[in-house]
Amino acid sequence: MSRSYNGGIASYAIWLPELTKFIELYQSGYSINDIKQMSDEENIFQMPTKARAKRCSRNLAVRVKALPESVLNIFSQLDTSNQKIISLLSVMLTSRILDEFIYEVYRPKVQMREDILQDYEVEAFINQKRIESPTIAAWSLNTYKRIKGALKTYMRDGGLMEIDPQNKKQDKLLFPLLDSQLVLAMKVAKLDYELAALGGM
Repeated sequence: MSRSYNGGIASYAIWLPELTKFIELYQSGYSINDIKQMSDEENIFQMPTKARAKRCSRNLAVRVKALPESVLNIFSQLDTSNQKIISLLSVMLTSRILDEFIYEVYRPKVQMREDILQDYEVEAFINQKRIESPTIAAWSLNTYKRIKGALKTYMRDGGLMEIDPQNKKQDKLLFPLLDSQLVLAMKVAKLDYELAALGGM
């Protein structure tokens, strides 16, 4: 995987309603630049500040560009669970550390049907990346903490995890069924790594 590591995901969110609106506008004929301008001038994503609106629209633009046409074309036909997965996928395709986290930590859990994710497993993943990558090794302690929290938040917001109702100190993994249309679209786009990461093959 040639993409560099970046801790920027801690500054963003899954933004499913906003992504849905962005894709709807894009599919209806507006260009990505048009949508960014509409966000700047009309606050179409209803962000509380202009700075937040700009950050949101620019991040969504990058994520929509990263999604293959085969996936964008079926987005509106899918249920909310699978739309959440596409939203998560759009972040995976633009964030190497999230992509690898889902593949290296979530995927084995799917295979073994282990439904608990412990904090130490997230920390072990990040510590291993510190060993493997000089970029990650140079991150500050605050960045590590924010990335750890962000990885778990994206998992929850993407529908792959929830706080365990029996034990609030741990997370319970969920194994949503990928729609056959989404599986096919990802195969067409050669997203085999991400499909495997999400338990789709």
